[in-house]
Amino acid sequence: MSGTRDRFFVALPLTPEVRLAVEEWRSRLDLPGRLVALEKLHVTLRFVGLVGRVGQERIVAALDMAALGGPFGFRVGGLGGFPRLRKATVAWAALEGDGRRISRLAEVVDDAVSSAGFGHEERPFRAHLTLARIRPPRDIRESASGGPARIPVRATEVVFYRSRTEGSSTEYHRLESFPLRDG
Repeated sequence: MSGTRDRFFVALPLTPEVRLAVEEWRSRLDLPGRLVALEKLHVTLRFVGLVGRVGQERIVAALDMAALGGPFGFRVGGLGGFPRLRKATVAWAALEGDGRRISRLAEVVDDAVSSAGFGHEERPFRAHLTLARIRPPRDIRESASGGPARIPVRATEVVFYRSRTEGSSTEYHRLESFPLRDG
């Protein structure tokens, strides 16, 4: 299909209740730019990119074998910006609480994806929830004064997603989920 592009990533999904709470908080921030659609809110653990059918099967097998650990909690926190609040191209929410747990999970996922033949992520992992994409860059320091969200989240699974872009529309498809289990 011409103009269609599939890319893949691994993420922590958010429950509908958490997404609604994030949306309520985000609406009070008056963020500029293009807001991430409510149903697309997630915490990316590892972006993979273009992957063929065999590569998808290898990633699923590697994630299935990975020691992902058990469920854990964290909170959606305050507003941040990439590359910085004063000149943001991305507005994001910090993830608070056991941030080391999210980072450790991202390392395990990165190792699994690497073992499937896709190398390690070159950029350091930074736990965040993307809220909006801003072009051209804007100063969002005033939005950040709205305070932190303090929304509790319970991570119970990791999901392998396909992101399908066709024209200006992008859809996320859950391909496989991996429950977080102790032991």
